[in-house]
Formats: sequence, structure tokens, C-alpha cells
Amino acid sequence: MVRLNPLTNLTLAAGAVVSVLIANDWRFSLLTWLVAAVIAIVARSPLKTFLGATAVSLPAFIGFTLMYGPFGREPWWGMITRDGMQIALSLGLRFLAATTIGLTIGYFVDLDRLMRSLQTKAPAKLVYVLGSTFRLYPMARARVETIRQIQATRGIDVRSWSARWGVVLPLIVGLVDDAAQRARPLQRTGIGDPGRRTILRPVPDRPIDHVIRIVVVVAVIAVIIVSL
Repeated sequence: MVRLNPLTNLTLAAGAVVSVLIANDWRFSLLTWLVAAVIAIVARSPLKTFLGATAVSLPAFIGFTLMYGPFGREPWWGMITRDGMQIALSLGLRFLAATTIGLTIGYFVDLDRLMRSLQTKAPAKLVYVLGSTFRLYPMARARVETIRQIQATRGIDVRSWSARWGVVLPLIVGLVDDAAQRARPLQRTGIGDPGRRTILRPVPDRPIDHVIRIVVVVAVIAVIIVSL
């Protein structure tokens, strides 16, 4: 099986989300959600991501119902209006489809390969900023786990609220220290110097990747034209 370039997967995810938002059609949104479900079921690995995205979308349905349901012009059931519920359903499905398809396809984006692929296509400083941003959450999560393990070895109940608040300051100090520790090695690598960049293990960018990205862009443009 051909492994796509991470930029291709990212383009697919972004194109799908943009198409859902632009189309503004509940049938298109429902179809997109079904496509995300099929991808998650067939691939299996992003199934938890798909289910999580679906669960996160449920409060959006409730919120849209409360915002639009009672304030339409066509009475339906009690204080709920027919046209208000249609708007709420359309917005809820759009949010559901955009969230699930974006996260399900985005699951296949390998961050390390994406950064290596961008190194030869984007300015080094920009790649560093993006990489640092993407890695902030996993780095913070790993450091929190380390801090909690240290607290546990000292006999502190890590489940208490005081222990949880006690994680904040060491976490911030640790992340700032990590950033300072990375600064000098980055300067030695010449990250701020101009010139062509090369990497030890380049990420393949095959013709099929170019074709898929072009098709996605054309499809998004087609959705825009049809939606006008």
C-alpha cells in the first residue's frame, strides 16, 4: 500500500472541512459524516478519534437547538419551531461532519514526517514554530505525567485538587526550561541562516501525491462554484 505524503493527508482533511463549511447543505454534511465513519471502521485505527469527535459534537446539537429551536416563525411542538429546528439541525450536522472528517483524516498525518516534508518547502523558522506548537501538548502531557509520578513517590495523593494545582508551576517552569535548552542546539544547526535545506531522510512526494492535492483543490473550487 502506498503511503501518502503527510501534506497530502493534511490537504485531504482541510479540503473536506472547507467543503463541508462552504456547501452548507445537511445532505452533504450527512454524507461526509458517513464517509468519515466508513474510513474509521475500515481503517480501525482512527475509530476512537471518530467516536470522540462525534461525542464532542453532541453538545453542539444541544446548543444549536437552544439557540434556534424556539425562535423560528413556524410553530411545531410546544415552544419549538419547525424552521428553527431546521437551522439547528443543519448547523449541528455541519459541525459534526467538519469535526469528524477533519479529525479522522487528520489522524493519518504523521507529525514527524510532516515537519520533515515542510523543511524543504517552507522557511526553517516557520517550520520550527509549527513543530513546536504541534509538539507542545504531547510534551506538556509527558511532563505532567513525570511530575505526578514524582509527587506519588513523595507520598502525595495525586488525585487531590491541591496536588493538581501543584503541577501547574513546575509544568510552566519545565516547558520554559526546555525551550531554553533547545535554543543553543538550534542556533548551531543554522536554523536562522539562509540557503537551501537538506534532510537526512527526505519524505517521498510522489506524483500521486501531487495529483491528489490538485484534485482536492479543484473539488473545493467546484463546491464553491456550486454553492454560489
